[in-house]
Amino acid sequence: MQALKFGIFIGNLILFSSVQAQIVLRDAKDAPVPIAIQSFVQLPESPEMSKIATDVEAALTADLIFSRIFRVIPAEAFLESKITGPIDVLNVTSWRQVGAQYVVRGRVSTTGSQITLEGFAFNISTGKQEIKKNYRSSKSNSKILAHMFGDDLVELVTGKKGLFSTKIAFSYMPPKKRIKEIWTVDFNGSGAKPIVQNGRSNISPEWTIDGKFIYYTSSSNIDWHLWKSNLDGRQSQITKFKGSALGPAMLANGRELVITLSKDGNPDLYLLDLDGRVQKRLTTKRGINIGPSPSPDGKHVCFASDRLGNLHIFMLNVETGDAERLTRVGTLNDSCAWNPSEDQVLFSGMDADREFDVFSMDSRGNNMERLTYDAKNNESPSWSPDGKLVVFSSRREGKNRLYVMKADGTQASLLMDLPGDATQPTWSPRLGYR
Repeated sequence: MQALKFGIFIGNLILFSSVQAQIVLRDAKDAPVPIAIQSFVQLPESPEMSKIATDVEAALTADLIFSRIFRVIPAEAFLESKITGPIDVLNVTSWRQVGAQYVVRGRVSTTGSQITLEGFAFNISTGKQEIKKNYRSSKSNSKILAHMFGDDLVELVTGKKGLFSTKIAFSYMPPKKRIKEIWTVDFNGSGAKPIVQNGRSNISPEWTIDGKFIYYTSSSNIDWHLWKSNLDGRQSQITKFKGSALGPAMLANGRELVITLSKDGNPDLYLLDLDGRVQKRLTTKRGINIGPSPSPDGKHVCFASDRLGNLHIFMLNVETGDAERLTRVGTLNDSCAWNPSEDQVLFSGMDADREFDVFSMDSRGNNMERLTYDAKNNESPSWSPDGKLVVFSSRREGKNRLYVMKADGTQASLLMDLPGDATQPTWSPRLGYR
C-alpha cells in the first residue's frame, strides 16, 4: 500500500483540499531605485559600433528592469539628452530634477575582435562617481558586457552581485512526447537549450554549488535513479538502489545532498555524498517523506510528509532527527524552498479553489502569507541566489510555463514561452563569465 501511495506522488496525481487556507496577500515592499541610463557613446563612430553600443545599452536596461531593483527613467524625461563634456564628469543638478538616484554612462570601443565597455555610475545624492570600470568581451558576445556592468550596479545598491550570469534548469516535456527532458535557460528567458535527452523521463533538476553539474532523477524500466550531467550534456549515473531516488537538494557545503530513497521500502530522506554513498538516514517515520530543501546552514531540512494523514510541510533537525510540523491548513502542501539568505520558506499548497498556489512562512511555520492567487496551479518555487526573486511553474495560461516574481509575490512575469510544458525550475548559483 505504501508503494502504491509513493507511486501516486511520482505520477503527480493531484489531490484536492476541502480546507480554506486563511492567508492574506503580501503587500509590495522595497520601492525600486530610480536610475537613468544615458545613450552609450562609441569609438570609433561607425554604423557597426553604433549598433553594438545600442545593443549593449538595451541589454543593460533590460537586465536592470528584470532585477526588479531599479526603475529605469525613460530618456524622454532627461534634461540632458546627450553626454556633453568629459564622460566621467557629471553635473548632478539636472538629474535631481528628473528624480534620478543614479546615472549610468557607457563608452564602447573596439580593438580587433575585442569589445571594451567603459562603465560609469554616479550617485546623484552625493555627487560622487561610484563606478568606473572596464569590461571586455568578444564582438560576438557583446551583451555579456551589459550583464557584467549590471552585476556591479546591483552590488552598488544591494551589496550583492546581480543575477545576470545565472541560469535556470527545468524539466521539459516537448509537444507530442510523453517523456521529460532537462533543459536550461538564461536568467532572462533567452537561450533555452536541452541538456539531457536520453529517451527517458527526467525530473527534479538540482544545481551543484559550483554550477558545473546538474543532478536529476531519471526513470528506468522499474526504478528511478539519481544521475548528473555537466552543461555539455555528459551524463553519469549516481545511484543504483532498488526503488526510487527522488528530489535531490544540495547542501550549502557543496559536498552533500538530501534525497528521498525507497530502497528500504518506505520513502525516506537520506543524506548522500555527491558520489551517491549514503552518509545518514534522516527519517524513519512511516509515510511519504519527499521534496527536501536544506537550510542555509545545513542544520535543518524542510520537507513534505503525510505521516499524520495529509501531506504537510515539516522541519527536520539533521543532527537529532526530530521533525516538527509547520503547516496546519490545507490537505496538500509540497515543494518547500528555503530562502538562501533569510528566514523564509516557500511551498506549494492547495487551497479551497483546488488549485496550487505559492505560500510563504518562516522556519517555525509562522507569518504565513499567500504570494500567488487565482492563477491556475503555481508550483515548485525556487529562489534566486540572492533570495530576492522566485521562479516557479504556472498553468495560468493553459499550459505549464515558467514565471519569475519578487519575493513578496509582486511583479510576476512570464520567463519564456516554449511550445511544450516546463516544470520544476531550479535557479543556478552565479556562474560567472567565461
